[in-house]
This record gives sequence, structure tokens and C-alpha cells, in this order.
Amino acid sequence: MGVDDLRNSRDNATSVYTEFTRLYKENELALYCFFEGKEDIKYYGIRIENFTESEYTYRSCGGKSEVLKLYKIISYNYCNARAAYFIDRDFDKSVYEDGMSAIYETPCHSLENFYTSVQCFSKIIRAEFNLTELEENFKICISLYTKLQKEFHDAVELLNAWIACHTEKGSKLNLSNHKLSNFIDVDLNQVRAKHTFKDLYHKFPDVPEIPQQEIDTKKSELLAKTWQKSFRGKFEIEFLYEILRKIIEEIKKENSSYFKDRVKVVISLTLKTIISDLSQYADTPDCLRKYLTALRSRL
Repeated sequence: MGVDDLRNSRDNATSVYTEFTRLYKENELALYCFFEGKEDIKYYGIRIENFTESEYTYRSCGGKSEVLKLYKIISYNYCNARAAYFIDRDFDKSVYEDGMSAIYETPCHSLENFYTSVQCFSKIIRAEFNLTELEENFKICISLYTKLQKEFHDAVELLNAWIACHTEKGSKLNLSNHKLSNFIDVDLNQVRAKHTFKDLYHKFPDVPEIPQQEIDTKKSELLAKTWQKSFRGKFEIEFLYEILRKIIEEIKKENSSYFKDRVKVVISLTLKTIISDLSQYADTPDCLRKYLTALRSRL
């Protein structure tokens, strides 16, 4: 068995449950938190500490389906355990429709969407660029982000509708193999789509075709929501990363085409670490606050 196989064998509902039972025997009062993936703790960790004020331990489970399996096993066998479960809504039906109120499900597509609101972006600019709301450079940054995010959403509307339709049909898209740059071009002047309906089937040759009417219906559903929240989170945060990177490059220039004054920015961003790097600025929705506060009251 290779290293990856061994690691994957540990990250499933059965192995995590086995570990939980051992830990629970040692401490029945601890809070046990279960996540889809290893990155999730980088967003949720500080919030769990702040709102529950509890000793806690956590494990990633190797995906949403494994968290749901674990929830069913623990809630049946250890109904009094202080267990918390965190999943992304994705393009799926809400688990709340099946009565799973003990699970925290993001009100947006995924936790990455918490990083991409204008509110979060403003916090990043204030703290990392050391700019105040009254400074012209701050206003330019916000104006650029607002404009480009709208263009970005227009450019990926079809892509998101197409992905959502395939999610409903259970298609395996392996989206982790496809970067945002495969679908759009991004610069500070504008965001442009570089894919068509036909292109998607060239990029994903093994999935069934979906009628245009179904795509249009899904587009209408997405149009009725806030795109920044309902569109695929990993694309949203990749867009944020690209815009921040380009703004940092531009605002450091002696003679910028966009900014009035040169600004020294020291933050070093990478897409791989952006979840942890910007966690303190990300949105904390009221539903998460309530979920975590309720866990504290179960002491």
C-alpha cells in the first residue's frame, strides 16, 4: 500500500469512527469536530475556539459523503456525544431537507465563498495594504474588485450552471484537475470567458450531454440567488487570489495606470495557503455563530 493509499484509508467514516470511540472513552466531555477535508480547520478552527470556548479535537473525513456517514453512525451509537459536523452545500440538495439539523452546512456553495465578499475584500485591503476607507487607493481597489467580480460572474455563469446540472446527474467531473485559467482570462482591465458550451464537452469528454433547456433552467435558478454565494467556491477564491495578486503587482509600481500613490504590501499570497492566510478576514455568517454557540450551551 502506497503513502497516498494509506492516508486515504485513514480518512473515511469507518476509520475516523474507530478513532472517535477510543478518544471518547478517554474524554466524554470534549467537543469532537468532523470536516470534509484537511483545509477546513484553517477556516473553522479559530471560530470554534472563539464561540464554543471548549476543548476540542477534530478529524477530516475524506469528503462530504464520509462526514454524512459518520454523522449517522455517531448520532445512533453515541447520541449524547458533543459532536459537530461541517460540510459544504455545494450544488446539492440541502441536508436540512432530510432533517439533519445537527450538521453545519454552509449557506453558500462552500466555505471558500466566505472569503470572496466585498466585505471580506475590504478587510484585506485595510489590514494588508494599510489603507483607510477615505484614501483614494482604497476606493480604487474596491471599485476594481466590484467591477471585475461582476464581469467574472458573467463569464462563469454558463460554467456554473453546467456543473450544477452535472452534479444533479451524478457526473464525475474531477474539477480539481481544472484551473480557473482554463476557462477565463483575468486582468485588471476586464475578465473574459474563453469557453463555450461545446468547449466544455471537449474538456470533459466522458460526461453525458445536457440539453440546452436544462442549462437555461439552471441559469435562471442561479440568477435568483447571489452569485458570489451560490457559484462554485473554489473558482470564486481562485478569482480573488488572481485579483489580489494583480492589484499588489500594480500598486507597487512607481507609475501605476490605476493607483494614485505607490503602496508597499508585504503579504505573500499563494493559492495553496490562501484559506489560512486570509482566515481572519473571512465572513462568519450568523448561522455559523448560532451553531457554534449552541455547542457551547451543551456543556
